[in-house]
Amino acid sequence: MSEKLSELPSDEKIIEKPNLPENDVRLAAINESAGESKLFLSSLGIRTVDIQANPKLSQSVSAHADTRILHLPNKCLYVYSEEMSTFKNLQFFTVSGVDYKISADYPNDVRLNCAVIGNKIICNKRTIAREILEFAENKGFQIIDTKQGYSRCSVCILNENAIITDDPSIYRATQNFFNDTLFISKGSIVLKGAGYGFIGGCTGKLGKNKIAFNGRIESHADHNNIIDILEKNNLSAIELTDKRLEDIGGIMPLTEAIR
Repeated sequence: MSEKLSELPSDEKIIEKPNLPENDVRLAAINESAGESKLFLSSLGIRTVDIQANPKLSQSVSAHADTRILHLPNKCLYVYSEEMSTFKNLQFFTVSGVDYKISADYPNDVRLNCAVIGNKIICNKRTIAREILEFAENKGFQIIDTKQGYSRCSVCILNENAIITDDPSIYRATQNFFNDTLFISKGSIVLKGAGYGFIGGCTGKLGKNKIAFNGRIESHADHNNIIDILEKNNLSAIELTDKRLEDIGGIMPLTEAIR
C-alpha cells in the first residue's frame, strides 16, 4: 500500500457518507496496477491507497478495491479478517474483519461487495457478510436486496438519488428507491482476464459534482445516455485515461478536504 498514515493531515477528514464526498477527495483506494490512473489522480492532488493483489482471488479481480474493502459510516472499514494486517496502516479508520475465508470461489469473493449510498445498501443478502447485514440493520439502513452478488461492481454512484447500473436485477430492485436510475448495456467495459467489466468498477466520485471514469465515456455503447444523466445531475466527468473504459475495481474515495 502506497499510503501509510496513522493520522490524517489537519486539512482533511474521512468522508462521512461513503462514496459521496462533499468536497474534493484527498485519498482514494485503487488497484495497484492502475498506474496511468494513479498518476492522473496524483496530478489532481489525490493520494492513493494501492490495493495489492491477493493470489487467493482470480487474477481479474485480485486487486479490486470493491472486492477487498468496504467503507461504512462512522469511520468504519471492513476487510476480510485474514487481511487485517494488510490494512493496519489505515489507523484513522476503525478497521473490522468479516469471518469468511477469501477465495476465488463465489460467493467468498463478494462478501464485501455492496453499494452504500446514503442510508441505502444495495446487496445480495444471501452472499454479503453477515457482519455487514447486521451493521446495516442496526443503523436503520434500507437494504435493497438483489440477485447480483457483485452489487458494488455493477453500480456507478452519482449521488444519493441517482445511479447507473448494467445489471437488470439491480435495475428492477432499485426502481422505488432512487429518483434517477439509468440502465446500460454490458460489453463495452474491459476487464482483464474476463469477458467484460462493470460500470461500478471503472468509476468513483472525486467530489460532490465530480466523478472519475477509468477511460473514455465515448467508448461505451450507451455513452450518450451516460452523458445525459451526468448533465442532468450536474456532474463533471474526469476521464483518467484516453483508452477504453476498464474495470479496475473502482476508485473508492476515503477522505476529503475540509473547507
